[in-house]
Amino acid sequence: MHTRTRLRTALAATAATALLPITAACSSGTQGTAERNVAPQQSTTEEAPAEEPVEEKAPDTELKVGDGFRYKDGVLLTVTGIDKLTAADFGEYDLKPSADKTGFRVSLDVTNNAKTPLDLDTWGVSAQGATTGGETEFVSAEKGSKQMTGRLAPGKKGSFTFDYALAKKDGTAVVFTLTRVDDSVDLLAEDPHWTGTIK
Repeated sequence: MHTRTRLRTALAATAATALLPITAACSSGTQGTAERNVAPQQSTTEEAPAEEPVEEKAPDTELKVGDGFRYKDGVLLTVTGIDKLTAADFGEYDLKPSADKTGFRVSLDVTNNAKTPLDLDTWGVSAQGATTGGETEFVSAEKGSKQMTGRLAPGKKGSFTFDYALAKKDGTAVVFTLTRVDDSVDLLAEDPHWTGTIK
């Protein structure tokens, strides 16, 4: 059942993105905005340093681990970690990665600040290598896992996990993408992506 649910979410992501190459040019909308980690403020007692060039702001859909993405209806997503799965995390009947792959877990918080229940079964997820590219595959470690399924009531937060494996030759940096498929979002707008390193 666990593996079947993972495959279902993968198919949802594929279906949601199949139309994008054909119709992306027709949409200029956005789904929401980034809520990035704020660095501690520097002391104001010291002499101000020389002015440095202002870095170009990353798009709202290009995020790092710890950043949030808030949809226009208030739903907030935050990727809280990308952690390596070890042999001790897999049980006898779990779906394990092969020896040439690194297993990892993406942890995600979903906070429903919308006024209606959130159907979590319609969302799609994907992960890819971000060093030299590379496809991932689903693995399954039941220990500590929490499937993203069911409905999330207004005002509630849920924590969920997604398990993958990436070929060791493709490094340890990954990009994780979430696709929301419901009437609350512009399906042609860019989905939020989180890039991070397997810890």
